[in-house]
Amino acid sequence: MTEKSTLRLEVRQTLEALSPEQRMTARTSLTSRLCEDGSLLHQLCEKNATLLGFMPLDDEIDPTQAMQWWLDQGGNLAVPVTDWATRTMQASRIPSMDAPVFETRGHGLREPHENDVIPLTEIAAVLVPGIAFDTEGGRLGRGGGFYDRFLACLPDTCVTIGVCFRQQLRDRIPREPHDRVVATVIACEV
Repeated sequence: MTEKSTLRLEVRQTLEALSPEQRMTARTSLTSRLCEDGSLLHQLCEKNATLLGFMPLDDEIDPTQAMQWWLDQGGNLAVPVTDWATRTMQASRIPSMDAPVFETRGHGLREPHENDVIPLTEIAAVLVPGIAFDTEGGRLGRGGGFYDRFLACLPDTCVTIGVCFRQQLRDRIPREPHDRVVATVIACEV
């Protein structure tokens, strides 16, 4: 087993032990840290920018309250849509966070029914999920490379924010040349 595979297994086992209450606490903390006055997202939203969020899988921290806040402030919101054949993803604008907007597709991903793909140049910030992060922005994903390829195409002006539970933060994430780092990591207590 590779170092990355071992780390993925270790972190997944840790995440399985989190209670629903702990997950809710982390969700509330993430929303507060992302949306409070003076925060990075607060500053970007004032410019009516586009945020790329994500619809969380069961083992991921839930950013949907922060995404709803973004919409409530008048910001534009997008989520990833994946193409499994090419192993790529694009950003699709969504009008709301309402459940009927989404359908569950391959690998349990919730994606919009209708794709309204936007140019990457419109995205001001990306909330990035991961299995683990380190304090230097190193990120360990699920192993498909979707986010690595996507992040590599973003303009330099786009702010990338890794979001996770504190239990996902490590001293060092093994990196390969294709691995992309995020600009900042928000690890929330549970």
